[in-house]
Amino acid sequence: MTVDSTLVPGIPFVRYGELVERRAARQPDRPAILFEGTTVTYGELSEWISGFHAALLKCGVRPGDRVLCMSGNRPEILVALFATARCGAIFVPVNPAAPAVEIAGLVRDAEPAVALAESATHGVLTLALKLSAQGVGTPPRVRSRLIDDPAYRECETAPDPHPVGPDDPAQIVYTSGTTGSPKGVVLTHGSLFWNQINTLLGLDVCSGDVTLVNTPLFHVAGLNTLAIATLHKGGTVVIHRRFDVETCLETVRELRVTTLFTVPTMLGLLSRHPSFAGADLSSLRWLLVGGAALSPDTVTTWSWLGIPLLASYGLSEAGPSVSFRTTAQAAANPVSSGPPGLLTDLTVVGPDDGEVEAGETGELVVRGPHLAAGYWRRPEATAETFRPDGLHSGDRGLIDADGAVVITGRQKDVIITGGENLDPVEVEQAVATHPAVAEAVVIGVEDPLWGECVAAVIVPAGPQPPTLSELQEFLSSRIARYKIPRRLETVEALPRTAVGKIRRPDVRGLLQDDPSTPSTGTP
Repeated sequence: MTVDSTLVPGIPFVRYGELVERRAARQPDRPAILFEGTTVTYGELSEWISGFHAALLKCGVRPGDRVLCMSGNRPEILVALFATARCGAIFVPVNPAAPAVEIAGLVRDAEPAVALAESATHGVLTLALKLSAQGVGTPPRVRSRLIDDPAYRECETAPDPHPVGPDDPAQIVYTSGTTGSPKGVVLTHGSLFWNQINTLLGLDVCSGDVTLVNTPLFHVAGLNTLAIATLHKGGTVVIHRRFDVETCLETVRELRVTTLFTVPTMLGLLSRHPSFAGADLSSLRWLLVGGAALSPDTVTTWSWLGIPLLASYGLSEAGPSVSFRTTAQAAANPVSSGPPGLLTDLTVVGPDDGEVEAGETGELVVRGPHLAAGYWRRPEATAETFRPDGLHSGDRGLIDADGAVVITGRQKDVIITGGENLDPVEVEQAVATHPAVAEAVVIGVEDPLWGECVAAVIVPAGPQPPTLSELQEFLSSRIARYKIPRRLETVEALPRTAVGKIRRPDVRGLLQDDPSTPSTGTP
């Protein structure tokens, strides 16, 4: 089997998906994907991609067109992604659980030529396309197709891939929109290629790995990190439609899963489940963790099992990989997200954009060949974020004495109380160490005396949550006085995005109108 390179001279293998095709040419009989009892070999995967490529061309997809994909986890997402790249078109994954009105807004923004949906989401997509045709402007003409149509697996004569260069767009990934309308991050073939090199240099991914994917594939971390890296190395990707504790634990045991991408919420659900204590997790070499800060207690729980938690830092605008903690650092430095990737330079700047002293907190600025080209049709937002000195992430953090990244929060989440600045993550981790607290989010709420006061919203770990005074006494020896919450709210669950991130604006709405304590005394 011969794989034609479709690249500009001197830039080998940059088309997204070409390395998977080359892997298939060398080991066609090895299992590439396992999904609901079906095994897809590398050879079959390559033929499937070619057939899907032909189907997209028949739908009229041309270079530069957008192909929107609204589907739950299934192999067809990866197939459609690589087939779209072969067309020279741009893949646009969206949340299949989003309401039709939200999808309609994305349709109007991306203006796709084709919209793919699985049978379960096709009705919502159809409604979204109707809604997108309403309002001001020329309605986009969008063809809708079922991504799980068996006809796409019928291998036709493979059309030649369209030539692409490193600066050609390959994906538009919409940000989660926790603080406003989603923006489309434009990832080029070059940025995705170098993101994969950065990932493979930062993680110990082996050809014999079996990785389990049960986080959403529409999200940049699920789509562009461990699953693709495993395919590039020649390992096996197990795809689950969604995360379920029992199914996850059973699959790890049955299929001898070696690696897994998780978010902290998933780790908490796993460790608190009755089946966890007796689960056979001996095959796991490490877990990659992203999406939110890890608490030291969580790291300790998994370290007792001999399973390192490799905290990572990334963002959609960086493809997403920026830093990875190594297995050696997992126990020794539990609060860090590891050093920047070998292809990444990272600096910390203050309010004046000047670089701060080592160990000081500021905004993280990222540079590297894996950065996105900018935001889709948003030149002002692009200029604000992608500056000459690098990508201004909006994330706060520091570089510790070991050269590792420590994330302390978001710029916009900083709480200023009585003239003192504090990052919520530190307080959240302290609150979460209380034995009666399962999860905690800390926000600043307006206060006439102190500007803002610290408020904690907790999910209790048992039937008896702590009172505010009990929590304050518990924290008095752990954090500075001005960081201790002055308001406390107990809820059954925290509002989250589809990938497990806390929706902080929604948390603010959970607070009762009356504060827990009056605004008097020292904060």
